[in-house]
Amino acid sequence: MSVRLAYEAATVGYPGVEVVSSARLRVAAGEVVGLIGPNGAGKSTLLRAVTGSARISDGEVTLSGRSLAGLTPRERARRVGVVPQQVSATFSFTAREFVLMGRHPHLGRLQQLSAADTSLAEEVMARTDTLRLAEEPVDTLSGGDLQRLALAQALAQEPEVLLLDEATSHLDLNHRMQVLDLVRELADAGMAVLAVFHDLDLAARYSDRLAVVAGGALGEAAPPPAVLTAGMLSEVFRVRAVVGADPVTGAVSVTPVLREEAVPAAGLGSVLVIGGSGTAAALMRRLHLAGYAVSAGALNRGDVDQAVAAALGLEHVALPAFGEVDPRAEAAVARMAATADAVVVADVPFGRANLGNLRALAEVAPRVVFADGFRGERDFSGGEAARLAEGLAAAGALSVPGDIDSVLAALERFTAR
Repeated sequence: MSVRLAYEAATVGYPGVEVVSSARLRVAAGEVVGLIGPNGAGKSTLLRAVTGSARISDGEVTLSGRSLAGLTPRERARRVGVVPQQVSATFSFTAREFVLMGRHPHLGRLQQLSAADTSLAEEVMARTDTLRLAEEPVDTLSGGDLQRLALAQALAQEPEVLLLDEATSHLDLNHRMQVLDLVRELADAGMAVLAVFHDLDLAARYSDRLAVVAGGALGEAAPPPAVLTAGMLSEVFRVRAVVGADPVTGAVSVTPVLREEAVPAAGLGSVLVIGGSGTAAALMRRLHLAGYAVSAGALNRGDVDQAVAAALGLEHVALPAFGEVDPRAEAAVARMAATADAVVVADVPFGRANLGNLRALAEVAPRVVFADGFRGERDFSGGEAARLAEGLAAAGALSVPGDIDSVLAALERFTAR
């Protein structure tokens, strides 16, 4: 694929201010490259360097191999279309007239718009669902309508490179998908797209590669799974998150768990949570935020509870996917139970593979709290789980309603200082 846009050790910013230094990035025909990073990191500045709104103080930026420094503003406008984050409409042009402005870079001095120009404008308006607005004054339209008209105007330029600066920020769900589906189609047809995203799930779904802008630097562009990692999210965004796969699209999906700054110092006591199958995720998070020192028993990799425990940095026994709580894991859980002020057993189903989590609690029964009791429909072990639960109850384990507030209230008797 031929390279359409390249940052060659480019330092970009504004007079007296370097925002991103020594940026290296190549965007080829046929791909979408997404820029992600915290607010104010310089994502938009990188795009503005292409249009001339930001300064290139070192290195260079090229379009199809030609340095921007050697291109006139009109030549840039023929090659690059831009959809900004905010679209201003201070004059009462009609929507059609607004889109037709995208043809101006292709017109000679005093040259009039042709029927072909008008036909192209109507085509791109139809593709962006704005043709119905053709005669409406743009200064009366909603932000979402203006955003889609800005895309139509950019496409009317027939660019080889499309720059999107959070171009779906004002759009409803339907039009957000419509615009990004169209952008994906344009890239698949040969356009080069560089897009700023704040929504990481959308970035992963529509981008071929992602690059992180943070700390005055541009990271290497790579496929979304290589970039959207728990470590990067913690370091760059200061968020602990579960990174998985969207069950419908298969794209990387990011679920924030909590902000790094929101983690209080542990001071309310220690609680071991026995979970699995996603039954304990919300409880572990709530206990952690409340100030408990939380641990999490034996959990299988790939399980939601294991992913949340890892994101929170909780001590737990990580088992292979679909692995069994073997004697070694059971002993580790028993040691955690022995040192915890209390143990909460979530509403988790028990089969033979995870019975070890229950057996490990035999010596601490008076400190065990069953959330939502233990119902027979949770027993997939042929009755052994029910017998273990009954034994714990006979030895002093409590049963409380399954809502988190009830569990927190029950824990007070064990962890009050």
